[in-house]
Amino acid sequence: MTRSPRHIALHLALIVGGALLALPCARAAVNNADSMVYVPSSLSAAPARVAEPYQKDTGYRIAVDTPAPPAAAEPPSQPNDGKPFDREITAAARDAGVEPALVHAVISVESAYRPDAVSPKGAIGLMQVMPGTAQRYGISNPTDIRNNLRAGSRHLRTLIDRFGDRLDLVLAAYNAGEGAVRKYNNAVPPFRETRAYVPAVMKRYKPRKAPVIELEASTARDYMPGTRLDPASLLKIE
Repeated sequence: MTRSPRHIALHLALIVGGALLALPCARAAVNNADSMVYVPSSLSAAPARVAEPYQKDTGYRIAVDTPAPPAAAEPPSQPNDGKPFDREITAAARDAGVEPALVHAVISVESAYRPDAVSPKGAIGLMQVMPGTAQRYGISNPTDIRNNLRAGSRHLRTLIDRFGDRLDLVLAAYNAGEGAVRKYNNAVPPFRETRAYVPAVMKRYKPRKAPVIELEASTARDYMPGTRLDPASLLKIE
């Protein structure tokens, strides 16, 4: 089929007109493309996280550096022989230069190992220390067990230095006072309590004995005849 020139011209006019109409749209698309940013799919923003109700996770623990609790007070020591406060008594006695066995004997009679004992005259604690006696040795709190033992042991040391090996006078002075012993010409005062106190303490006091060293029998030796060491000469001398 042969088209006429008029028909061809109309067809070209339609093509050119459509192209002219599409040109502004293409130009606008190019301009918008300059201002757009393309984000790859791997870098796309994550979707907003929806808040979920709190649930306790028992699989984890928060480590908190808390101070250690204070150490409990060490209870009074109990030695093998059953005497209480043996460790404290031994330490105080050795510090004062007194035999621990003597301190044990005094405590046994004075308070029967009761640290809260108080006499009608105001003597305090294991060794029944008077407040004035404690102050004499620079101790302000004789109700404390260690302070009480320190004061009593030092007082015993003072009395030992004053009366020497007269243990009866040492104990009499501890019970009745130094002035009472001096008043009765360095003798045990005639007080009923003191006369009972001294032998009671001495009965309980068991001083540590020095170890007995056994000497080996010497081997027989031969001496020159006629000398003084010759057994025959010794018989003649006798």
